[in-house]
Amino acid sequence: MSVERGRPTVIPGADEYDVDISIPEAAVERLLSVGAADVAAADELTFARNVFVPLTTACRYTCTYCTYYDPPGQASLMPPEEVRDVVATGADAGCTEALFTFGDDPDDRYDAVYDQLAEWGHDSIHEYLREACEIALDEGLLPHSNPGDQTREQLATVADVNASMGVMLETTADVRAHGGPRAKSPGQRLHTIRTAGELGVPFTTGILVGIGEGWRDRAESILAIRELHDRYDHVQEVIVQPVRENDRWREGAPDLGTLRRTVAMARAGLPPEVSVQVPPNLADVREVVDCGVDDLGGVSPVTDDHVNPDYAWPALEHLQAVADDAGAPLRERLPVYERHVAAGRCSDRVAAAIDAPDAHGRRFRAVLERGENPADRRASVGD
Repeated sequence: MSVERGRPTVIPGADEYDVDISIPEAAVERLLSVGAADVAAADELTFARNVFVPLTTACRYTCTYCTYYDPPGQASLMPPEEVRDVVATGADAGCTEALFTFGDDPDDRYDAVYDQLAEWGHDSIHEYLREACEIALDEGLLPHSNPGDQTREQLATVADVNASMGVMLETTADVRAHGGPRAKSPGQRLHTIRTAGELGVPFTTGILVGIGEGWRDRAESILAIRELHDRYDHVQEVIVQPVRENDRWREGAPDLGTLRRTVAMARAGLPPEVSVQVPPNLADVREVVDCGVDDLGGVSPVTDDHVNPDYAWPALEHLQAVADDAGAPLRERLPVYERHVAAGRCSDRVAAAIDAPDAHGRRFRAVLERGENPADRRASVGD
């Protein structure tokens, strides 16, 4: 196992966004020494049942591995009536989560997007996201939004109508895949994660593996997430996501050994209350479940993975088979983890949805109280 040592931790953009992250060299070196044999398999595996709602394909960034964004003139907005149809279909299918995603706040090149928002009575994409989240709550789903980098004002605009939120850190490194005049800044991503903690938002983040980062970068990314979680106790899961080839990315994917070691590093570097997730449509989770994975992410019986459209969600029976092979029970969860609900960290609006006496509230509480044995619901996910 190669170990990278010696260079100090310098996170691009940290000073610009006033992010104070201190990563001890000894912690980095300890994490670089971790392998799959150094962590234990989880006692249970969890997943969420969701609908994926791509609110817009507009994005200020042009990352070379991403097929999600459309250039100006081609990007569109999903209209409110379509949002309602999708989330209502998901609620009828037994889902609990509405996963809202869009490219990072579009810049001023997307004139048509802003014209459409204005026509619908909104000054910003975050105002429209709030409307979409309210539609989801009305139809019986709990929103989980991933709107990219956000200011405090933007987060505050939508936090109370979300059960949880998220943004992928991806990496603390300055990588060519983020290059260009509108490159992502690791400091800005960390600022978003910190702001979510300051606002008490249960949060999901993660790292991308294979976009040009090195082993030390992976260790530093994990430890940066840990430091922010240690301050605010708000990170509920960290996704270890391998990059996969697609129409825009032809530089390969990480091999199994790389993914196994990275997952083990994440498990060893994060506190036990933070789940480690590997997306089951982007990796063979059977091959990494012994490295500390305890969550299989959100999967959908009614929608595609619009960020990775070439990689279909597995059938729910596949997740059950993974759990059976691992000798671990498979339990359904909500988009907001149980410990955050128990600690009273949900907004009044979300808490009211969970406590509601209607069928939706009863479903949420059933998932919280016992999880649900997927064998009792045999519908395939992704059909």
